[in-house]
Amino acid sequence: MESNDLLERLAEVLKQEMRTQLRIANHVMTGALSESIESRILSTIEGRKIEIWIEQYGIALDQGVPPDRIPFTEPSGRGGRSKYIEGLQRFAQLKLGVSDNRESLSIAFAIARKHKKVGMPVKGPTKFIEKTLDATEDDILRFAEEWSEAVFIAKIESIIENIRA
Repeated sequence: MESNDLLERLAEVLKQEMRTQLRIANHVMTGALSESIESRILSTIEGRKIEIWIEQYGIALDQGVPPDRIPFTEPSGRGGRSKYIEGLQRFAQLKLGVSDNRESLSIAFAIARKHKKVGMPVKGPTKFIEKTLDATEDDILRFAEEWSEAVFIAKIESIIENIRA
């Protein structure tokens, strides 16, 4: 099998497992995070590598955000807008099923206060990326062996071709 095909297959295994780990961590609301997972195969000086890309907020869910990095201060009563609070309000509406605007806003502020005390996610980092790698370790090793074999065969064939020429 061609080495590119092997890398593509491994990338698919990694993406599928990451989607599984997101579900296990209960990080599924609209499906946007799961759908954002994509892979790129790059050539470097050292060889080829697979990069897995995901929306930035997925990294925050994976690694967590400490309380001092939460973008929230108690409201001054002047009003204003905060994308963070709007996001939490949307969370209350989508995940918790709260349709009342005032109630979802109240929940958003309660969540923000909790985040400011303990960080986000409240239960701590989910480490779904590390869990993805742990769950696919055998697959990675198997693909590495197949990759090595494919590269070795390609080099031998190239040597034989050069000898014939």
